[in-house]
Amino acid sequence: MKSYIGDTVRRLLELHSLEERLSVLRQDKEESLDAQALIESLRCNLPVGVLICHDCFRAAGKRSVVEVRHGVCAGCHTVVPTETVTEMKHGDGLDSCGRCGRYIYLMEEEESDRQPVRHPIRSVTAANPP
Repeated sequence: MKSYIGDTVRRLLELHSLEERLSVLRQDKEESLDAQALIESLRCNLPVGVLICHDCFRAAGKRSVVEVRHGVCAGCHTVVPTETVTEMKHGDGLDSCGRCGRYIYLMEEEESDRQPVRHPIRSVTAANPP
């Protein structure tokens, strides 16, 4: 599976993962301090505007960055415009969902994901046979 993840999105994903891990590690002081140091390091390498948006989503208990799979935003489950998906494949910019505002990244679907699901055709019988 090919990933179209820019540097900023990669940092956001790692930041989110560390923040979730930190909330679990509160009992272990040493690991908690290590995770906090990594979080601070990541935060220093992200643009201020991105951090503000990230913090707002985190305060609401939501992820700030989500995957686009099959052309659909995983945050709000709406279709991402084809132009945006195309730009994501060709650019290194930071894209966001037009509906929910989360930062989005694209994972190219595997060949098996692209195949339409074939359902067997069932014969329809009359409710009251003659």
